[in-house]
Amino acid sequence: MEIVTPFNQQDECIRRGQCCMRGSATLHIADADLIIDATVKYSDLFTIREGELVYNNLDDEFVTIDYELIKINEKPGSRTCSLFVEEGSVCTIYEHRPAQCQAYECWNTESFAATFNEEKLTREHLMAGNDTLLDIIRTHEERCSYARLAELVGMIRDGKDVVAEVFEALSYDEALRPLLTQKLGIDPGYMPLILGRPLIDTIIMFGYKVEKDQDGNNCLVVM
Repeated sequence: MEIVTPFNQQDECIRRGQCCMRGSATLHIADADLIIDATVKYSDLFTIREGELVYNNLDDEFVTIDYELIKINEKPGSRTCSLFVEEGSVCTIYEHRPAQCQAYECWNTESFAATFNEEKLTREHLMAGNDTLLDIIRTHEERCSYARLAELVGMIRDGKDVVAEVFEALSYDEALRPLLTQKLGIDPGYMPLILGRPLIDTIIMFGYKVEKDQDGNNCLVVM
């Protein structure tokens, strides 16, 4: 009698979708054509900015990254790729899936490292030629960088009164998003790609959250 163990006979993707539910793909330079031909739309993407806390699904851990990533959206409240339909385990772009998805072999994960280390797609690549938008992105990075927020949070923990500076960054980030829609006509669904995730959401990576007080003002609360 033959005894078969998981993956011991597998040598190709059988589309179970396990990898799709463990985190969405990060895009590489090689994936630019997927955006050009609208297989993947701007509204399908979000940016992980330098210094942000991100889940590494290969090592099953959270890490702070020192470079920028562009990822396909994940479904709310989960790590499942937004382009994956769980009923029937269907990837809606399987025949044109990103480089990481093509390279990942759940039965042989060691081979994935080479692809993962290839050059990643960034906003500088996607917005090349759009100087107005690039200037907005760079100014946003200067005023709302995670490095600066980390510094301010450290100062707060040391007893320094710099909460106002934290809220200055949060307020700028929060106000800029609708402003780009109003002034430039940019689809609100593009904001997670253009500006990254809202600081009011990601501030939790520093152990704080933003809540409204009884007067409707934002307050920084220790988690």
